[in-house]
Amino acid sequence: MRRQIITISEGDSIHHPQHGIGTVHSIRKRSFSGPQGCRFAKLFFPRDDIIMMVRESDLSDTIRKPIEKSEAHGVLEHIGNWSESVSSSWKVRANAQQRKLDDGNPFALAEVYKTLFLLQETDSLSAADRKQLSQSEQCLSEELAVALEQPVSKVCRHMEKAALETEPLR
Repeated sequence: MRRQIITISEGDSIHHPQHGIGTVHSIRKRSFSGPQGCRFAKLFFPRDDIIMMVRESDLSDTIRKPIEKSEAHGVLEHIGNWSESVSSSWKVRANAQQRKLDDGNPFALAEVYKTLFLLQETDSLSAADRKQLSQSEQCLSEELAVALEQPVSKVCRHMEKAALETEPLR
């Protein structure tokens, strides 16, 4: 998937697939052991309490802008409408879900969440499934909470309701 060029400024909110919602602390020239005078963005992710330095030219491969309110409603709708059969092999399923988690696309996260949430209802989750369900719920609910300006707990209830509105996965 080709990513768009991202334009950010100090103080902007950003999203990272593994670390969730963060903030741009600064953007300035830095010299490390690479090319002289490259511009780097200093990013802070409160959930994991980490600071990350990313070369400006690599930003679009690392982060994206958080979704807007209208897109958040679309993601919740996608949870309700999406259905796909899943592999009964936990390894095949885990690999497919991990690719979606690594991408960080909120619609792909919604698919992982719904798939594993419904499998959880039938008590057929592997350890890898449980970890991926937790990761998808955490990342997705955090981003939706920011977009919808609601607490994470309320967003989680919206997600659960959307997942249960459709037929269980076969």
